[in-house]
Amino acid sequence: MSESVQELNLLSGLLAEPCEDSLSAIEELAPQLPWLSEQALEQLRKISLTDWQIEHTGLFVSGHPKTHCMPFESVWMEGQMMGEAVMRVNDYYQMAGFKIEAELPADFLGTELQFLAFLIEHHREQEELMHQVLTDMNAWIPKFATAVRIHAELLLYKDWAKRLEVLFSA
Repeated sequence: MSESVQELNLLSGLLAEPCEDSLSAIEELAPQLPWLSEQALEQLRKISLTDWQIEHTGLFVSGHPKTHCMPFESVWMEGQMMGEAVMRVNDYYQMAGFKIEAELPADFLGTELQFLAFLIEHHREQEELMHQVLTDMNAWIPKFATAVRIHAELLLYKDWAKRLEVLFSA
C-alpha cells in the first residue's frame, strides 16, 4: 500500500467519532504525519475524550445553532443534503467496483477519501475517472476545509483541514 493510499485512509478515519483508542492510534501514526503538529498531540493529551467527542459532533454532526462543517459534497456544492452529488458519486463507485461500507450517503467525505485511495491502488489506469473524481473533490473540499479551520478549536482538526487544503487545492 502506497503512502498516499495510507494517508487518504487515515484522513478519512479522522472523520470518525473519537473513541478510547483514538489518541493512542494517532500517537502511533504521528511520526508518519508531518502535517500533524506536536501542539495538536499535546492538546489531545490534555483534554477528555468527552470534550474531543463534543468538538467532533459540533463540527461534523450537529452543531448548535448550525453545523458549519458538514462533511458531504451535496451540502457544499448544492446547499442541501442528499443532492445530485450522491447519485454522481454512487455512479463513480459502481464504475470502479467500490463497495460502500458506511451507512452514510455516498457523498460523505470519509467515503470519498476511501474511494480515491481505492482508485489509486486498484484503478490508477482509469485516467478519465480519476480526473473527474479529483475535479469534483477539488471543487468542494477546500471550502469544507476552510470552514473546519475557522470553526475548530482542536488543533488536530485545524491541522487536518490544512492537509486537506494542500491535497485538494485546484
